This record gives sequence, C-alpha cells and structure tokens, in this order.
Amino acid sequence: MATGTLYSLSAIAGVIAGVCIILGALFSTLVKSSSPVGAFFNFLGALIGLFGITGIYLWQSSQAGVFGLIAYVLLFIGLALIACVDYSGTLISASLSMEDMARLDQGTALQIKSISGLIFLVGEILFSISVILAGVFSSIAAILFLIGFLATPLRQSYPIVTFIGLTLSGIGIIWWCVSLWSMAGGL
Repeated sequence: MATGTLYSLSAIAGVIAGVCIILGALFSTLVKSSSPVGAFFNFLGALIGLFGITGIYLWQSSQAGVFGLIAYVLLFIGLALIACVDYSGTLISASLSMEDMARLDQGTALQIKSISGLIFLVGEILFSISVILAGVFSSIAAILFLIGFLATPLRQSYPIVTFIGLTLSGIGIIWWCVSLWSMAGGL
C-alpha cells in the first residue's frame, strides 16, 4: 500500500473519531449523563482516534522533533487508556447494579480512571503544543483540540461546558484530518 494511501486512511479514521467524539459528547452530556450509547461513541472515538493522531504525528514528525515524539507517545498511551475506560463504561458498567457502580467509582478503579485521564490530558496538551510549534497543521485546530479536552474534568458539574469542549475537540481533529487528507492527496 502506498504511503499516501496510508495517510489518507489515517485521515478518514481521524474524521470518524472526531464525529464519534461529538456524538459521544451529545449522548453523554446532554441526553443522559450515564448513557451507554455515549460511552460507546467515546470508546470508538478514542480507539479510532489512535489511527488519526498517528497519521498527524507521522506527517509532521520531522518538524515536530523529539518533543513531538514524546508528546505523541504520551497522547497515544493516554488515548489508549481512555479507550479502555470507555470500553468498560460501554460493556461492563451497563450490566452492573447501581451499588456496584458506586463501588467502582471509588478506590483503585477511580485511581486508574484518574491516572488515565491525567496521562491523556498531559499528552493532549503537549501534542497540541507540538502541532503549533511544528507549523504543519492549523494552530487554530490545535487550540480547539486543546481547549476542548481541557473541559472534560468538568463533565459532572457542568455538562454543557463539557459538551461544547468535546465538540470543539472533535472539530479540531476533523480539521487536522481533512488537512492531512488534502496534503496526502486523498485515495
């Protein structure tokens, strides 16, 4: 398979991930805060997003340097961990009683969720900065990606802020990936 085709497939994955993030935000924050449909879209967005960010990083890797590589690795690990958390929210939590769910939101499970979220947030901050510094993709899209995901810790207290933030992040990813598609020459 030609390199341009791989970049184009990565761009398609990134667009799908961005749409899934927006749909996940819609179902999780506005429709019903504990919606398994929202968790499913969040899971898909995180999982498919791994391919999108890989294409974005590889396209700009020579300009991003070592800092960009470190940022990409942190974002990749964080996104993979978030995909695991969202997977459990989709398939495991849906079959648990409210008592069991309350227990999961304490102790080790809460620590794992918190650490996963922290790794992701540090990765997305550094990755956004690396994209801005590399100058290959839109800085505005990087800022949308950055600002949007910074709103996720507010999910419980301010669902509308989280919805707006995740929508902005989804738009940022879609913007990057449409640019990647264009630069790679499409399929």
